[in-house]
Amino acid sequence: MSATVLPSIDRWWPHLDIDFKHEILANLDAPLSTEALDEVARLCDATIEPGPAALSDSEKEYIRTQIEVVD
Repeated sequence: MSATVLPSIDRWWPHLDIDFKHEILANLDAPLSTEALDEVARLCDATIEPGPAALSDSEKEYIRTQIEVVD
């Protein structure tokens, strides 16, 4: 079983709804929720194959470098 491939994180993270950012930031190692994956697909006008999707180490590092005050 292979992991779901996400679009490039720089295409969706900056535009992701704040609630999904909070959800992801709460546990960067957790699989993304179905709702978050649906939003990523919408933002990127892409089809994301169903299945578990977790962030790669490079995606986690990208997020860490992009963190701004979100509250």
